[in-house]
Amino acid sequence: MVGQAVLNRRSYGNFLLIASAISLVLSLSSTLKMSGCSQSASLTGPCTSVSASNDGSVVTVGASASVPGDSGGGGSSVVVEPEPVPGIDFRRSGGFVPFRVEPGDPVTLADLVSFRPDAPRDLMEPDGWMVVGLDTNFYARSSIQVKTGLLLGLPASVRFTPVVYSWTYGDGSSRTSHTPGGTWRAQGITEFDPTPTSHVYLAAGTYFIDLTVGFSPEYRWADETAWTPVDGLVWVPANRLKAVALSDAKTVLVEDNCNTNPNGPGC
Repeated sequence: MVGQAVLNRRSYGNFLLIASAISLVLSLSSTLKMSGCSQSASLTGPCTSVSASNDGSVVTVGASASVPGDSGGGGSSVVVEPEPVPGIDFRRSGGFVPFRVEPGDPVTLADLVSFRPDAPRDLMEPDGWMVVGLDTNFYARSSIQVKTGLLLGLPASVRFTPVVYSWTYGDGSSRTSHTPGGTWRAQGITEFDPTPTSHVYLAAGTYFIDLTVGFSPEYRWADETAWTPVDGLVWVPANRLKAVALSDAKTVLVEDNCNTNPNGPGC
């Protein structure tokens, strides 16, 4: 074992054996040897032995694997020389060896099942209604979020960055954007102007609008500062909007509505 005890998931069982050996060494402040095989298994397949020692300041781990052979010496063995594992305070971690996932066996979206970004918000203007033939402006509210917890059994943080916004407008049309959009005022344009996330309804009626946001995830272990990206996106639905499309702008842009909502469109 060299460096930071790099393991993949297929060798995780052997890793637990090594971790147990180290934990005992730390408590006894001595040298320990353990076998990874039962008596019957040692007769039929490769058998690993793990050794660990603690001189009070450095923990040293070694291992050997023996392949069965006949009494004439047909067997063979491979020995991994013990080497110190630098950069890890085993006593602080309770004797449990932190591990890394090999590049060929990366963290996947399935591993992030216990991490979840907060739901985004879907907003629109005008609020709750639209005019047939004019642009209705939709925009999202979301942010970069960091969640902490256990990833593959170890303390870690996962950062979620919103990167894709997918709207379905309820009339059979949809739009996917890499911008969350914003209010007309924030974009420096006038009411009912088109925006990168606006939509024009062609028929009067009641519509339900749905937004789903794709978050790009990254992770890092508790003792690291750099983030490692995870392939794929985590999709999170926002609140559903219900709005009524009216065929005549004069129906909604009248004096009574402006008295009720002086800041509304057209007032």
